[in-house]
Amino acid sequence: MVAIKQALIDNQKKKIKDDPDLLPENKKLILEFQRYLELQDYSNQRQYKYLIRLPILSEQLAVPFTEASKEDIERLVLWLNQRDDITDTTKLDYKILLKRFYKWIGNGEYPECVKFISTTEKNNNGKLPEDLLTEKDVKKLLQAADHPRNRAFIAMLWETGARVSELMDLKVGSLEDYKYGMKCVVKGKTGARRRMLIQSVPYLNDWLKTHPHREKDAPLWVNVGTRNNGQVMEYRALLKMLNETAKKAKVSKPVNPHHFRHSRATYMANHFTEAQMCEWFGWVQGSDVPARYVHLSGRDIDSAYARMYGLKEEEEEGLEVEFITCPRCGYDNGPTMQYCGRCGMALNMEAALEAEDKDKQVGISLLQTIQNNPQAAQEMMTSMVQILARHNPELAEAVEEEKNTG
Repeated sequence: MVAIKQALIDNQKKKIKDDPDLLPENKKLILEFQRYLELQDYSNQRQYKYLIRLPILSEQLAVPFTEASKEDIERLVLWLNQRDDITDTTKLDYKILLKRFYKWIGNGEYPECVKFISTTEKNNNGKLPEDLLTEKDVKKLLQAADHPRNRAFIAMLWETGARVSELMDLKVGSLEDYKYGMKCVVKGKTGARRRMLIQSVPYLNDWLKTHPHREKDAPLWVNVGTRNNGQVMEYRALLKMLNETAKKAKVSKPVNPHHFRHSRATYMANHFTEAQMCEWFGWVQGSDVPARYVHLSGRDIDSAYARMYGLKEEEEEGLEVEFITCPRCGYDNGPTMQYCGRCGMALNMEAALEAEDKDKQVGISLLQTIQNNPQAAQEMMTSMVQILARHNPELAEAVEEEKNTG
């Protein structure tokens, strides 16, 4: 994966050099800072993230970094705080980057213009479950997604709750069949861990059938449009896809990958122990992070308070795996799929009517061809008889006789 990440870094550096809207002074500083990070043995992922974010900060600042006043930086921080398309964690990352960058500019000292920036993480961001994504929201996103790759990514992002970097690093060979569905190995901050997949399996199978590369070491997530088709998908392209799908699905909640993870962790806190949460989401055992999600889910306190009054909460049903089983071949399809992923049969009335309408259009087109071009009709009939002769010679002979007598 190092080679791919280095290629991404090189590509981003070229974009920065070629960007006509970036101030030349800021271009120079950004590229020199990346070189410093490389010498300090910062990870490729961190270098790439900073190369993505510093041009955004530069564009918003609109003055050379070295000439920015405290008022300029205050406006920049205010803009960050008011953004509703990124999480609080991402906002904090931007502020940490800003201070780190200016400390490098100041030769190890924080310039006066950035000393006021707080980089202390707030405990519990105040989000309650109604602010979080639900299975109903995810189903809407899956219905609105317009490509097998997009449906597969959304389904896997929700089911695993993995960090986006862990999913973006996956290869085609990272997925393997398992008796309950699939398994995949993700590599995160606490090392590699194997995750079982159930809900996302039909969508992943659908994507793998159309994936442009079949090699096991090929990136799992690649571009599918006319531009850079088959090349590894970048984070900005992923974010754009998620936002466009949410708009189409009329889901107004944030859909950035971190919010998916945050929502899924809150959801799973109702079903996992804290030790299981650490294992599943890749936190160090004993971490206090799962406690935040138990708090948000209200798992313990709601039940205890109901018992105080002699009330018994309705027990939540087990997680229901919602599949549509194809009546023709028995394949389990995802709940939003219209056609069977194995045999292509329509799975609902809308899809059946659509297929029937297409068949009618083909029939009409074929009839018009026969009427307007008798020679083409004759050639078509001859080809059909030849095919029939290979499977049923007697019937083919009867058709030929009927054709000659007619």
